[in-house]
Amino acid sequence: MARIQTRKGKSRTTYTAAIRIKGFAPVARTFDTKGEAKNWAATIEKEMRMGRYQDVRPVERLLFSEVLGRYLEQVSTKKRPNSEIRDRISAKAILDGFGQDLSLADINAQRLVVYRDARLKSVSPSTIQKEFALLSHLFNIARREWGLSVVNPVQAVARPKVSNSRTRFLTKEEAQKLLDVAQTSQNKKLYPYLLLMMRSGMRPSEAAGLKWDDVNLDARLVKLKITKTVMRYVPLTEVAEKVLRSICPTDAGNETFVFLPQSSPLLEKTLTRPSLYFRRL
Repeated sequence: MARIQTRKGKSRTTYTAAIRIKGFAPVARTFDTKGEAKNWAATIEKEMRMGRYQDVRPVERLLFSEVLGRYLEQVSTKKRPNSEIRDRISAKAILDGFGQDLSLADINAQRLVVYRDARLKSVSPSTIQKEFALLSHLFNIARREWGLSVVNPVQAVARPKVSNSRTRFLTKEEAQKLLDVAQTSQNKKLYPYLLLMMRSGMRPSEAAGLKWDDVNLDARLVKLKITKTVMRYVPLTEVAEKVLRSICPTDAGNETFVFLPQSSPLLEKTLTRPSLYFRRL
């Protein structure tokens, strides 16, 4: 919300409107009347909230962290939940690599190459692909929709190749052995989690993101909201329905996760990488 500050000088009084909205750099402007200051502030705030505000500062004076924050607030929040979570994880890694003080103009191909090579020492090529996809989209949005004079540096950098090796499916014997071992796990939800995926075809992140509000045991249906595509309903087999009933608490709230802890510092990462929670058998 805008803040109007009055300054009384020797010859005249001025009014400075200052605006601070998450995802944008603070902006301010001084006027001769309070009415002009209020009108300007209302217009700028409306443009910011509608995603039509164009920052007139040169890119050399725009912090990359500010622009990335704006992207997360205006673009990522409109994506599907799983994609938004992935964006925020990638953005944190990118900021940790670049730091908070670089300008948008400082993000060039040479800097991206250094970042890529350093990251490849600790993460997989697919992780770099996701982070570069975020950066590329950010620069395209900044140029096309936010009116910033930038060139997309990601296009000039080679991305690491992701192995497209053939996926091998478990045999019936291997699947049963995995379930048998899971039943001996200290984590009592590992077995139901694996069984549900085997009986429904859900992705690991889809099953991990389930809340009890998404599960209708009487109708044998599960609503998948955290998914790579559109929201969809998945039918439950009799076995899957029974195993979910066996772990359904009597006091489960609608927003309670079926498999994951309700609150955890690793919750966002766990939704995209459930193995973090089910790491040890």
